Amino acid sequence: MAGKNAATKSGTSDYVKRYEGKIPEDHFREWRDLRLGSIGMGTYLGPHDADTDTLYEKAVRAALPFGCNWIDTAINYRCMRSERVIGQTLEELFAEGSLRREEIFLSTKGGYIPFEDEPPPNIRAYIRANYVETGLMETEDLVGGCHCLAPRFLEEQIERSLENLRLETIDLYYLHNPEVHAAVLREDDFEDRLRRAFAVLEEQAEKGRIARYGVSSWDAFRVDLSHPNYISLSRLVEIARETGGENHRFAGVQIPFNAAMMEGFALNAQEVEGEQLCAVDAAKRFGLLVAASVPLLQGRILAKFPDFLAKGMKELDSHAVRAIQFARSIPGVHTVLVGMSREEHVAENLTLARRGPLRERDLYALFGA
Repeated sequence: MAGKNAATKSGTSDYVKRYEGKIPEDHFREWRDLRLGSIGMGTYLGPHDADTDTLYEKAVRAALPFGCNWIDTAINYRCMRSERVIGQTLEELFAEGSLRREEIFLSTKGGYIPFEDEPPPNIRAYIRANYVETGLMETEDLVGGCHCLAPRFLEEQIERSLENLRLETIDLYYLHNPEVHAAVLREDDFEDRLRRAFAVLEEQAEKGRIARYGVSSWDAFRVDLSHPNYISLSRLVEIARETGGENHRFAGVQIPFNAAMMEGFALNAQEVEGEQLCAVDAAKRFGLLVAASVPLLQGRILAKFPDFLAKGMKELDSHAVRAIQFARSIPGVHTVLVGMSREEHVAENLTLARRGPLRERDLYALFGA
């Protein structure tokens, strides 16, 4: 979607030009016609309260002038509060003139049932009243009591995310962990749900409400074919072609990657034209935008930090920065999405914007290869 309602080639290029001579060129990666920083901002962690909203507002304001032009969220994060604080803060920044909408890439996700500001006392009754009785889903559409891919539900979720984010267009809309359906449905039934979901996302893209769509996963792309949560990237692309033609808008995947979860790069479980590839390489074959999530494993990786990273990157100042450097240096990863709920997290994590990623030989040297 061109214009002032979404990230554009000219907008993201202008953003990069601000940092000429200040930030190495290889901090910014080119994907199709966009220029995106190699470190983006995640907004998952934190309680659903006003104090955390204020912390996120300050963190967003600190990150965007620091070479970070991708913000990632989801409608269910912090009971919609993450989307809402991002929307309010961006609206203020755009009005101030310090940023333009077309410079910033916004991704969000749908699938999990979101709550209003805080969890309701009776979740089952809340879902029935707000989603089943309103006709947005059938009871059988719900998986695990919390997840839905029904077309009317997704349409409503996109509408609500646009309101929360105060945007006209979402740059990348992810189906959020659809593997929870794969685990409980027959393969053909699961693919039918995906096909109907992709069809409505193609319609939403045609209307300009989203620019493109993808899949954000936890297990799907880092488990073996025999695992119930496995999803084939080749099949996703085929389904996108079936629903949207050769010019379909299926464009990106989000894959967990850190020193404790390296399967997305280490496990060759994705078949592409008869060749077994890891998920990152398979996505690269299809020209998909690859985001690596949870590089710090929500902080847990820091408690028992891997020796091979500590010893291999002694020149960096902290384990958090080492973990982010590791993830963003993986060939084929465009951007690492790092949870940053405080200004001090922004200041620490984005020191890496001032240096380039590891060269490939230095990356493999970490493993003694």
